[in-house]
Amino acid sequence: MARLVEATLAFLQANLFHSWGLAIIVFSVVLKIVLFPIGILTVRLQRGVSRVQAILVPQLSEIKANYDGEDAHNRIMSAHKVLGVSPFYSLKPLLGVFIQVPVWIAVFNALGEMPQLAGQSFLWIDDLAYPDSFGFIALSLPLFGSKLSVLPVCMVVVMVCSTALFRNRHLATAEVNAQKRNLYLMAAAFFILFYPFPAVMVMYWTLANMLQTVQQQIVKI
Repeated sequence: MARLVEATLAFLQANLFHSWGLAIIVFSVVLKIVLFPIGILTVRLQRGVSRVQAILVPQLSEIKANYDGEDAHNRIMSAHKVLGVSPFYSLKPLLGVFIQVPVWIAVFNALGEMPQLAGQSFLWIDDLAYPDSFGFIALSLPLFGSKLSVLPVCMVVVMVCSTALFRNRHLATAEVNAQKRNLYLMAAAFFILFYPFPAVMVMYWTLANMLQTVQQQIVKI
């Protein structure tokens, strides 16, 4: 699969744009279109989970507040049975994620190992095979080094904006806010993780998140 990604990028660069940066942008859009049906499936599964949670969560809270031990367990299982779901029903949306994980791994493997990207510039990026840099600081920080990079900041801004726009009309405001907090923490973790990555990988992930935000606004939960 990684070889297919590399061949597709090489085709786009050689035959359409003669620019690796533009080839990656178009590749990101094409891949998102190809994976769009899976995105729709994931949203539908999430809608189903959210509807069940809207009914089940208040019931479970009441059970936990008034019962304990085996009695509480039996009542919790009974509440699930009445709605026709298992205790693992909330894992259904992960099916769409698991389908896409091999694709993400293949893309990152290809982008991280393509020798054609070495020495290739795009916009302010001097070399796509290395972290982008627009300046330096006087000291070297653990995990970050001494370079100041733009792309990881852009990536986090996109992730934060996507989280701010996130809505789920089936869940209570408190639950939506809890999900948003987790997404904000994930954005911070990705900033630390991606900061030393090659610019091409950070650029792709930023584009992927931008396209995901567009999809999120088109197909709302």
